[in-house]
Amino acid sequence: MSEVRVTFKKPAKLGQDAALALEDYARATSSCDAVVVIDSAHHVIGVQLAAGGNQVPEALLQDIERFFDSLVADSADRLGWS
Repeated sequence: MSEVRVTFKKPAKLGQDAALALEDYARATSSCDAVVVIDSAHHVIGVQLAAGGNQVPEALLQDIERFFDSLVADSADRLGWS
């Protein structure tokens, strides 16, 4: 079984709900099993897709990264004064 890793250009910390949303999004858009990849500093660095023998289009990988970026931006918006 082949695996495809989407490695994000700017790793970031995400809350548990956002990480689960990223995993679900990657699974739904790619039709592959997906796992969020986290480094030892608890930064989300990418998503691993179990693609089987299937090719995963580059446009889809970029879409997953854009979704990750939107989650990071949404988290940053919540850090200000309430």
